[in-house]
Amino acid sequence: MSRYGLELDNTEHARLRAQAAGAGAGEIWALAGVATGADVVDLGCGPAAVMLELASLVGPEGTLTGVDADPDMVERGQAAVAAAGADNVIVRQGLAEDSGLAPGSFDCAIVRLVLIHNGGREQEIVDHAASLVRPGGRVLLIDLDSTMIRYIPGTTAPISELHERYQAYQRARGNDPAVGLRLPELLEAAGLQVETFRTACAPRRRGSGERGPSWAARRAMVEEGVATTEDLERWTRQFEELDDQQKQPWIIGCVFMAIGRRC
Repeated sequence: MSRYGLELDNTEHARLRAQAAGAGAGEIWALAGVATGADVVDLGCGPAAVMLELASLVGPEGTLTGVDADPDMVERGQAAVAAAGADNVIVRQGLAEDSGLAPGSFDCAIVRLVLIHNGGREQEIVDHAASLVRPGGRVLLIDLDSTMIRYIPGTTAPISELHERYQAYQRARGNDPAVGLRLPELLEAAGLQVETFRTACAPRRRGSGERGPSWAARRAMVEEGVATTEDLERWTRQFEELDDQQKQPWIIGCVFMAIGRRC
């Protein structure tokens, strides 16, 4: 069973913050019960970026509680909350499958991009999230099927090769790269009624200098034996060449979202 396998340097933290800034599009938060006065818990909250995005939705009458297992993430999240002056946002250390929070204390529990990094504990995490919401409360799962990510042109090096190695790395750690497809069954197995299951696909151009989560796992992939130091040197050169190109490749990926209601 694995834990988060990405290297948590400043670049990765910046990527997580940017990712969170785009997380609030659409009506998914309202459907999950993230509204004025709601008490919301975010399991695997990272640097609290998503919670700060949601603070205006719950307002001063609501609360946002974030839990993360990584002490560095918790420290960064607490610093971000303090800098934002968000008095109704709390970040604490704990496990996504055993947060230490009281059962039935929240209107909504969020598990976002956590299951794909915690192979073997997916159901345990969703079961715990379900235990934290009150009757009528909802669990929102957001995750990926990273096997569906496509690059246009598909032969772009080093992106496509690095992505393939990253899939092998995730499987070697016991993770399920296609866990996004399993979200409804995980909710139902936790005793919840599935209200929503949808996907969002947003093709976009790669940004110059962008590396992505697979790059954050590059040294871990070497340790796991799915890449070599020579691969890293070659990919570094190829990325630098790609960054200099005026026309960047397209990236197409799908995010899956499912909401379960506790009866």
